[in-house]
Amino acid sequence: MLKELIKFFVLKLVNDPQKVTILEFEAEGNNIIEIRVAPQDIERLIGREGRTFKALRNMVAALDPAIKREIVIDIAV
Repeated sequence: MLKELIKFFVLKLVNDPQKVTILEFEAEGNNIIEIRVAPQDIERLIGREGRTFKALRNMVAALDPAIKREIVIDIAV
């Protein structure tokens, strides 16, 4: 459910929705959410002064504060 919610918001932000992939996995005791976007969309996803990305992280933290998650943005190849 969380993955689909993040994908919904990310698809609204980017210009190239075909290159968006979202992976969720566990590493070193943390749940990792990896967002991959096209190179030209990385700035749109991060936002001015990181505001868009911070809002996305806050949303994820608010949904389930008991689970520690780390969000990683990567550029799709």
